[in-house]
Parts: sequence; C-alpha cells; structure tokens
Amino acid sequence: MLETSDLKELGLPIRLSRPIRINSARTVAEVIVRPTITSKELNEDFAEITGVASEGFPLSTRVFEFDLQESDHVIVRAAENSLPLIVCRDGEVIVNFDIPATQAFHFADSKRPIYTYLPGFNIHKIPTMIRRPLSNFVQSVYSRRKGSVAHDYSKLPLTSFEFVIFLLNKVLARHLEYKDRVFQWPSGKRAVFVSLHDVDTGGFLGRRERDPLFRIEEKHQIHSTWFIPTGLLTGKKAVEFLLQSGNEVGWHGDKHDHRLPFKPFAEQRVEALKKSFLAEPENFPTGMRTPKLLKSNHLFNLLERSCPALRYDTSFSEGIVPYYLWLNGRQSKILEIPITVPTDIGVYNKLHGIPRSRRYEAILEAQIARTRKLMEVGAVISIVTHPEKDLSERPELLDIYDQYLLYIKSCPDIWFATAGELFRYWTGDSWYSAG
Repeated sequence: MLETSDLKELGLPIRLSRPIRINSARTVAEVIVRPTITSKELNEDFAEITGVASEGFPLSTRVFEFDLQESDHVIVRAAENSLPLIVCRDGEVIVNFDIPATQAFHFADSKRPIYTYLPGFNIHKIPTMIRRPLSNFVQSVYSRRKGSVAHDYSKLPLTSFEFVIFLLNKVLARHLEYKDRVFQWPSGKRAVFVSLHDVDTGGFLGRRERDPLFRIEEKHQIHSTWFIPTGLLTGKKAVEFLLQSGNEVGWHGDKHDHRLPFKPFAEQRVEALKKSFLAEPENFPTGMRTPKLLKSNHLFNLLERSCPALRYDTSFSEGIVPYYLWLNGRQSKILEIPITVPTDIGVYNKLHGIPRSRRYEAILEAQIARTRKLMEVGAVISIVTHPEKDLSERPELLDIYDQYLLYIKSCPDIWFATAGELFRYWTGDSWYSAG
C-alpha cells in the first residue's frame, strides 16, 4: 500500500517540494542497511553537499515488501541485499523504508575517568599552569592527524534522520527540479545561530559585565546561553546581569568535577539542581551541558523523571538540527541541540603539527569552513566558548571569537537565537512567535 506524505505528520519544521509516496506493506527486513545511490553523478552530488558517502552511512530501519514494475527506476538500494529503498515511478518518488525509525538516537554511556574515583578530588584543584598544558597535550596526542582541519570540518556530522532527509531532498532536486532548503526557520531565515558558554569556575560571575567574552558579545549584540554549575549559584541575583541583558542561564553540573553522569553522584547533583532557581517553572525550558561532555542514560533518565523544567541538552556534536534523545530504547522528552561548530580549544588541540604562529588562524578557518557548510544546507550554527582565562579568554582566542562573530553577523538571513528560543521554535511551544 502506498500512502502520500509530505512528512508534516512528524511535527518538525521541514519542507519537501511536494509529497512523496511511502510504502506501508509487510516488513521484509528489520536490519541495518547501507544505502547505495545507483547513479554515480547523484552519489557525487550528494557527497559534495554533505561530505558523506551514502554507502558509509548505515541506517537502522524497516524495509517493506515491494513489487518492482518494469518501468520503475531504483534510485537507492540496500548494499547488503539490493532491496529497493527509494524508487521513481511515473514521476513520483516512493520511499520503501520506515522514515520515523531513523529518528532514534541512541548513545553509549561515557567511560568514567580514573581520577574521579579519588575521594574529594576535583580536577580544578590542580593549578591552571599545570592542568591546562597537560590536558592540551593529552588531547593533542589523541587528535593528531594529517591533512587540513578546515577540510575535515567542511563535512557534516549528520544523524541518521538528517541523512535520510538530505537524501530525499537531493533526489527530489534532481527528479522534481526542487532546490529549496529542507529545514525551515522563522521569517524565511536561511539558518540559525546559537552561542553557548560553559562557566567552569567562579571567575566569570566575579567579573560580571566586565568579563571580556561578555563584552565581545555585547559589542556584536549577541544574546546567548550560559551554562553554570549550581555550586556557583548563590541565587538568581548572581546571574541577574545576564538575565537583564537578554541572555539565558542553563545547568553545567554542580561542581564541574566530572562525576555528574555516574551513580551516586548523578542523584546528588540532580537534587542540587532541583533546589536551585534553574528548576523553577518560570525558567522553563532549562537546558544543560555536561562537564567534559561526559554522559549517561542514567543521568538523562533521572532528569526526565524528576526535573520537568530540564528539557534540552547541548552535550553532543552529532547532528546539525535539534532531535530528541533516546534513552534505553525509547524516545525521551529531552531535546538535543547539538554543537555544530568546533570549539576553539578543541581545534587548537588538533593542530599539533602546525606551527604555533599559524594555529589561531587555522582555528578561525576551521570554524568558518563548518559555518559555511551549515549555512549552505540551512542548519543550526552553534558554537561553544569558555569564559575562563586559560581557555577562550586567552587574548588570541578572544580575538578569534571576535573575528568569528564579525563574520557571522555579516552573513545575510541568519536567525540569531538563544538555545531556549530555538527549543520553543523547534518543539512548537506556544510561547514562541516568529513575529
């Protein structure tokens, strides 16, 4: 049975040029398949846009029974068994697999760092002059690579669902002469920019409006979301300067000691969150990012059950538009807003083979390369900085961020939003109005 669909039933701000036909016959395979585009030209065009070869992107989905007709043209098939996945029939595009099934985003729990087993130990107790060079060295060892970092970041870190949507859009573009962007933003904007900050220590709250990173964003008229540990929050008054200037405050654990996702620390940290003003209904939606991006299904399950104000996370670098996290086999209520532009210190640690005098310029090149690709496909442009003297507030990195904001502000048709505003738009929250 073929049903007509424009994917509006998914409840997402996406648009196809015209409806497609979706097969809903008997399931013949529920497996992981590698989609193969039959046209070399189409395959090359798709890889140029996404930076991803279709055969290298496995999809977990259901494939249906489908009787091919002599005049059918198989556009995409499964590499493993040649089952038709996308077919063109009499000018119509037919999808022969379960599109919603590809939305499932499962993730493995992070491995607990050895130093977190030391009682009372907090990584920030190590003096910065020792901790930061050691951390940079360790990360650079694991990140050493050959080739252009800027070229690497021109590739898109797609989720399975995003891959499918781009694939459909590309097929429609060729067979139906459709070339519009698939993701839709308020007032017809081409992409959205979101600035995110990790406050690891108390220095930022002491500097307040005098903080150099804060002042750079004020200069460029950027409103952003600042993730702060509850251990640094003495109450709402501590961040009133942020809220009054149009910024948002989110959760960054309790003491930034890297124990957050693991039992029994997750329970203790979530209790601290629930007792803070961040969990109050008037602050809905509250977002978070985990320290060191350490994650666990247990932590997110706990947050979903016991802290209803916590509705979005920003701890993943997979994906280019928001999506819901899947926890232990089910879709959660926590929306992921992925980090899509490489963090300054993250790129720096991948430039071990580049002369130090060129590293800062290379960071900006990598960030702009990824941003251009994201704008090209109409995605979320989200970047993370750290208002810490040994991180983003080093003079060279402050200058890079200033230049980056100057670049993004010069780009036409960009929607500048906070993470909370993006959450409300993407989920259709009644509070949000496109204006």
